[in-house]
Amino acid sequence: MASNLEAPTTNSPSVSCQSFLPVCLTGTEAEGLVSPPWSVDSPEQCEEHGESLSTFCLDDLEPLCKECAAVSHAGHRVYLLTEAATDCKEELKTSVNGLKTKMTHFEEVTQTCEHASRHNQAEAKFIEEQMKKEFESLHQFLREEEAARLLALREEKEEKKREGENQIDKMNQVIKSLEEKIQLVEEELDAGGDGVKFLECYKDTINSKEPQKVCRPLIDVAKHLGNLPYAVWEKMKHITPYTPVTLDPRTASHTLRVSTGLNSIHIIPGSSQGLDHSLDVAVPAPANPERFHPYSCILAREGFDSGVHCWDIEVGDTDNWTVGVAAQSLSRRTEFEAFPEAGLWCISLRDGEYQALTTPSEALNLENSHRLSRVHVTLDWDEGTLEFMNADTETRLFTFRHCFTEKVYPYFESISLGGCLTVLAQRVKVSVESDFVSVEDTTLTEEDQVTKSNSCTEGDVNTAMTNSNSKMSEFMHLTEDNNSICSLREKKTPPQRRASKDQLIKRKPTGTEKAKDNRSAVKKQSSKPRFSVTYHVSLNRALKKALINTESGNHKQIHESC
Repeated sequence: MASNLEAPTTNSPSVSCQSFLPVCLTGTEAEGLVSPPWSVDSPEQCEEHGESLSTFCLDDLEPLCKECAAVSHAGHRVYLLTEAATDCKEELKTSVNGLKTKMTHFEEVTQTCEHASRHNQAEAKFIEEQMKKEFESLHQFLREEEAARLLALREEKEEKKREGENQIDKMNQVIKSLEEKIQLVEEELDAGGDGVKFLECYKDTINSKEPQKVCRPLIDVAKHLGNLPYAVWEKMKHITPYTPVTLDPRTASHTLRVSTGLNSIHIIPGSSQGLDHSLDVAVPAPANPERFHPYSCILAREGFDSGVHCWDIEVGDTDNWTVGVAAQSLSRRTEFEAFPEAGLWCISLRDGEYQALTTPSEALNLENSHRLSRVHVTLDWDEGTLEFMNADTETRLFTFRHCFTEKVYPYFESISLGGCLTVLAQRVKVSVESDFVSVEDTTLTEEDQVTKSNSCTEGDVNTAMTNSNSKMSEFMHLTEDNNSICSLREKKTPPQRRASKDQLIKRKPTGTEKAKDNRSAVKKQSSKPRFSVTYHVSLNRALKKALINTESGNHKQIHESC
């Protein structure tokens, strides 16, 4: 039966298996037969015309037969199928290369994220340890302070106990003496005596002194409990250093190490950047967008867009350094020029020469060729000035004048293998004064305000805490080696909240006026207990120039930005 079959040829695509069905299959066996690859529905043939696909339309990106190319795709860019396949292969290769590049980029991003995650875990562990150490030092201070105060209380208790016992012993002796005298007198009276002995006993009894009123010594409660939290806090300032700006490790170059106190940096070639500590597993810092590269520099965490701010930097033995301020828009991941046009206002030491990084650079003339060890920086954002001073000799080094339009950050750069740059801490001094402020005149309640006044003492920060009948002021002297440093920011206060000195201080009434106002004053004080905190901040030496044109008695509201 097979010899009667005529085999189909490959040149006859129209031949199908249907011609073999009467011979090969019968009945329902042929119903489930699947069409072979060379059927009319094959992708190699046009579904509409049944012709082989021999061309490719570049506009519609689909294969065509000759009929489709001549009719429905007339005017399109049509190529032979073989040529189109070659071109598409080249294009696909290019596309695949692009996809591979994208995949590599995403893999790098994934690795960066994983790296950042590991870095965050390591840093979180370190921060937790450091935080525990800091709080433990505070707890230790409080425990020692508590123990010392309890010991003082126990010593005073024992002392008062001894004093009381001594007084009791003395009184017992006096009582015993009196009992004997009373007994003697009663015996003379009972005996009916009228002789010399009786008269002598009479004289001694009449002339005996009255017993003195003796009070048992009491413990000085106010000495131990009066303003106890404030007294401990005031004493705590000796163990809590304050720095006006703190360094931001997220911006530090990979070649820099930042101290655990976030106040100094030093460079170690070839080392991984990070906090100056030892981790169980070394985790280098990730290349986050905030980090500087390739320069060895770092920014402070605090940025300023108003007000007056000051800080001191110890450069020590560092041979190559740059300090100043940088604009927020300064490039982080590319090279940049250290000039004001790039967003940097700095002075530097390079190759033994001190320079102000202007365009062009300007040499700094130091008196008696002294080497700089400390630099005092004063930024007045509103006035557009940045002043550098020699903190040791208090002489001006250079002043930049620029109209700032964006937030600026303290900038530090070091490429010296020895020494480090350090933001100096400041000592805090607290003093207290009392005053009387009327309740009805206390309009600044529940709000912190800062008043810049030329009547304040130089370098003082006055914190005035007022209630219904008193006001407490704290003068916080922020100094470092006799150099006052303060950081202020201007703050506008609504007119209705401003109060003059005459309004804040109530004159003490006398005579009928006192009797007239007494009831009203007592009523207001009892019904409206008020408490307010007002910060009176004066300016230090470096900021005196800002007050030259200020009228006498005119108060300008600002707030402390440190």
